[in-house]
Amino acid sequence: MIKALFFDLDGTLLNSNKQISPVTRQTLERCKQNGIKLYIATARPPLLGKMLSWDDATLSLFDGGVYYNGGCVVLDSHKAYFPVSDDIVQEAIMHVLQHSALNIALQLENDKHAFRFPLKESSYQPWGISASEALTLAQATNLRAVKLIIFHSDLIDSTTLIDDSLVHNLKMLCRDKAQFYLTDRGQLVQIMAKGINKLNAVEKIRITSGLEKNEIAVFGDDVNDIEMLSAYKNSIAMGNADNYVKSVAKYVTLDNDNNGIHHAICNILHL
Repeated sequence: MIKALFFDLDGTLLNSNKQISPVTRQTLERCKQNGIKLYIATARPPLLGKMLSWDDATLSLFDGGVYYNGGCVVLDSHKAYFPVSDDIVQEAIMHVLQHSALNIALQLENDKHAFRFPLKESSYQPWGISASEALTLAQATNLRAVKLIIFHSDLIDSTTLIDDSLVHNLKMLCRDKAQFYLTDRGQLVQIMAKGINKLNAVEKIRITSGLEKNEIAVFGDDVNDIEMLSAYKNSIAMGNADNYVKSVAKYVTLDNDNNGIHHAICNILHL
C-alpha cells in the first residue's frame, strides 16, 4: 500500500507554465485526504512560495521534502543542510572564472544566494529572492554552499550548452569528492556534497517516517532523478523525460503538460 509520494518539480509536477494543473491538484488533494503523505524532491531551494507564487494552501499540501537535490531535507518543522566542502567550491569557482561569460551561483545555507554576475532585475524572483538579497561571491566567502549552479545568461533565458572542456574539468574535480550533474539537456551544471542526491535524502525521510520501500512512489524526469527512480518498485518517469531516464524507472506516464502525475496516480498506482 502506497503511503507517501515524492515529486520532482520542473518537468514533473509542474507543467511548462511552472504550474500544477487543476486536475493534478485535485488528485493531490484527494491523496492528502486519504492519508497519503506528499513530499517534494527537487533541485530548487525551499523557497517555493516566492519562486512559484504558491499560496499557503498549496504549500500545506506537502509534508516536507528534498531540496537542492538532497542538499537540504525538510521534515515537519526540521530543516537540515549538507554543504559542499570549501575546497570544491573554491576550485569550481576558479574553473568558471576562466570562462568570461559564464555565471555561477552559490546556493547557501539558510537559502541565501551569491552570484558571479548580477542577474536582470526580473530574473531574481524565479530563484526565490529579490535583487537586494543577492550576494556577491566575495560576500559569501565565509558562508557554506549547499549547491553550486553553473549556467549562461540568467539561466531561465539560456539556451547555451556548457562547454565540453569545462564539463570534463568539473567532472574530474568532483570525482570521489562531490556529486556532479549535467542537467537541462546540457545547459546546467549542478554540484552538491559527496553522497548528496535525491535518493539518499528520500531515504532519510522514508526511514525517519517508518516506511518500507514499497510504501513510497517517486516521480522524475531528468538525470538528477536517476538514482531515485532506480531504487524503488514504484518509480515513475514522465513522458517528457529522456529515454535513459525512462529506462531506469519501473513505469512511464504521460508528459507534464498532459497531466502525467494525475494519470500515474490514478492509472498506474491506482490510488
